[in-house]
Amino acid sequence: MNNLNISKIFFYATIIIVAFSISFGYGLYSGVRENWIVKLVRSIKADVVVVLEEITNLSKTRPIHFLQPARYEGSGVTINKIANDKGELVFLSGFFEDSNEIRLIQRNGEIVARWIVRFSEIFPDPGHLKSPPATDWNIDIHGAVALPDGAVVFNFENGGLVKLDRCGDVIWTLARTSHHSIDLAEDGGFWVPGRNYYNTDQTSPFPPFIPPFSEDTIMKISHDGTIVTEISVPKLFYDNDLDFLLTSTGESIGPKQKWDEELLHLNKITELKSNIADDFPSLNAGDLLLSLRQYNMIFAVDPNEKIIKWWKIGPWKRQHDPEFIPGGKIIVFNNNIYRSAFGNGPDLSSLDIARVSNIIEFDTVTGKHKIIYGEKRNQELLSVIRGKHEYMSHGGLLITEFEGGRVLETDTSGQIVWEYINRYNQDEVAELTEARLYSTNYFNVTNWSCETKTNR
Repeated sequence: MNNLNISKIFFYATIIIVAFSISFGYGLYSGVRENWIVKLVRSIKADVVVVLEEITNLSKTRPIHFLQPARYEGSGVTINKIANDKGELVFLSGFFEDSNEIRLIQRNGEIVARWIVRFSEIFPDPGHLKSPPATDWNIDIHGAVALPDGAVVFNFENGGLVKLDRCGDVIWTLARTSHHSIDLAEDGGFWVPGRNYYNTDQTSPFPPFIPPFSEDTIMKISHDGTIVTEISVPKLFYDNDLDFLLTSTGESIGPKQKWDEELLHLNKITELKSNIADDFPSLNAGDLLLSLRQYNMIFAVDPNEKIIKWWKIGPWKRQHDPEFIPGGKIIVFNNNIYRSAFGNGPDLSSLDIARVSNIIEFDTVTGKHKIIYGEKRNQELLSVIRGKHEYMSHGGLLITEFEGGRVLETDTSGQIVWEYINRYNQDEVAELTEARLYSTNYFNVTNWSCETKTNR
């Protein structure tokens, strides 16, 4: 009897061990071979994680995609050393309270005009998008300008271009993947980054890159919202014998290799205006300056001849928002940090990350550069991604610290003369995507009141 029990135990133990060994071995094999089981488990796990992360967002109880840990004290206008009657208005775009919004404010923070924007209302049928946002809290404003008549033009980031009148009525929409920036063209219209997608069933025009991938483009948009010109940025590199730069990533190039779907990550287009064009001997008025984040690269192109006239990699890292300024110089928002700073979690800048972002001035004639803000004590700032700045006529800067939910204006000595904090709650701020400064003389609006509008 004892021998029988021992035999049974040994038999069942052997079965269990063999089954476990097969299961474990197949698990290892699956992991190595990346078969359908692994992919299915990963997909289910990813979907569960996304749902759990998005619960507060989908229920409209907490806008998780717009919040960052607060680095600064105060709320609203926290520093104001500029008289409110100076005749200047600050134009802000970002997430305010519970919506994407554009605001025009006085120096003391008083709201002159506001445009509350909801993607679902402006694009009720977003068939132009590969992956439409699940809610109005899953897309933001990135790139916005005000026009003299009080209208605004802005991008829903990778969602479409929109023009609203001063009371928030839609004048036109452009159902295209537009993103990052808007620059007024001197001869009328707007320069806006665009994007086309190539699917796996399409032939690649840019070997050795194999679809799926995105093709960033330069779009010239008329004042009535139509595309006048569209130029492929990757094609510019191929046509100018600079395609070798597009593979300078350290990646091995294997057969049927899946590439990062963003070949270039174009994040700014700005035009060289005629009033300072003579300061740039190798360029002409109307030439465009573009920024490619993935390559730490800035370059200038003639949009008519499609000739790349000048390019430079570094000293900036993951830069944004290059601008032409007088004296043959370019200023750049130098993020100066890699996205790995976020770790494996969401895009949140931990408070212990060093504030290393700065503003670089580069002389295109001498090739020399210097940090003009962010190097001295009390000038610390950080935006791992995004960030913008504007050169003021008095020589100071208007800086948008995206992740800090902060806008600051400096004088020529680098002292802060105006600051705005977009406070969300005691511990968090809501992100600001852009700030611009407008003279009141820029507008021909005599009355900003739109009392009958629901978004006022």
